[in-house]
Amino acid sequence: MGLFLHILLFPGGEQSACEAALRQAADLQELDIHLDQCRWHGFPKGPAALLNDGCCGYESLAEELSGTAPGPVMVLYMYDGDYWGYLFYQNGAALDQFSSLPDYFGEGSPPDCPGNAELLAKLFGVPADSIAPYVRPWREEAMGGFARQGDQFEIGDCWQLADFLEALGFSYDQLCPPELELERDLTPDEEAAPIMQVQTVQPIQEAPRQQETAPIDSTEVLPNALTSQTYALSRAEEVLDIAPEAVELVRSMDCEHAIPLLTAAIQANPDRAGLYVLRSFCWNQLEGRMSGLSRKPDMDRDMTRLLELEPDNVMALRARCPTAGTTSRYRRHIQDLTRLMDLDPEYQDVYQVSLAYRRHWVGDDVGARADLQAVLDRGGPWSVDLVYLCGELGLPGF
Repeated sequence: MGLFLHILLFPGGEQSACEAALRQAADLQELDIHLDQCRWHGFPKGPAALLNDGCCGYESLAEELSGTAPGPVMVLYMYDGDYWGYLFYQNGAALDQFSSLPDYFGEGSPPDCPGNAELLAKLFGVPADSIAPYVRPWREEAMGGFARQGDQFEIGDCWQLADFLEALGFSYDQLCPPELELERDLTPDEEAAPIMQVQTVQPIQEAPRQQETAPIDSTEVLPNALTSQTYALSRAEEVLDIAPEAVELVRSMDCEHAIPLLTAAIQANPDRAGLYVLRSFCWNQLEGRMSGLSRKPDMDRDMTRLLELEPDNVMALRARCPTAGTTSRYRRHIQDLTRLMDLDPEYQDVYQVSLAYRRHWVGDDVGARADLQAVLDRGGPWSVDLVYLCGELGLPGF
């Protein structure tokens, strides 16, 4: 499962009244809202709330909230890490809606139409031309570009939502601050596991026939910038001069208290790559044990920033290719894995099998078969993933 995110914006609203509206909506069990896991922040444009993981609603949530809230309500969402959109309601009626990826569920669902920039500009008190570039559905020819100069996230990246928030006068980073409360244990669904695996199975005379489900593979994974304590501590030395207290906390594995200090250091020194290594490592150590929302998006953003500073960082490239990807990320995974094959040839077979999976998942089975054949032609030992995907795609002999 990919990332599902719900953010509520109440332009011009008073926070206590908006919180009361959310409390009333939370009485509806089908919305699955847990108030103790929601995060509020007051902005000059109005209050905002980041809802708990697993909540749902979309139209029903927007309708319910706007029926009791003192003004308009925007339900801004990310769907499965594939696209983002919003529903804008007032007094239980729709004012506007937008989806960055129309026809996702079939023709007309969501509808292929732009959002109403003039309406948003009026109600949020911002220039319409600062909003309009974001509320245009994604087109293939625009992918990889930016809606506006200075944006962090490209067209086609669901995290364009964060740039849109900034344009409205809000901030995802302020809404989702780094203070953590350790309350619950890591659950299997919340674990982040990289795809690249190093142990292999021995070659066999005849490969197994295609199976309906992938075999379980208990092999170890290649270390990466999120998982390797050794790597994190090696990078800590280079930022000791600007974040000594944070470095000491990371060394003692007190990641909860290190994160706010690292965040402050990053704000003061945004071009110091080692800070992003340490913060993302700490996020990963605490993932699933904090109350509220997952920090996987923050890890991804830290890895992206790290790669902007260090494009050839193998440990960061490995970290950006997790097993639990979504279709909007597969194109980037393909680029990262292709780069890894050049930078880290010792594990070329591992990367190329992972690359074949990404091509398969985006529908490029011709490319996936070519990748698998290249691995077979090199004659290395067979991994479980290689055998399974060869059978899945019907390579000769499998």
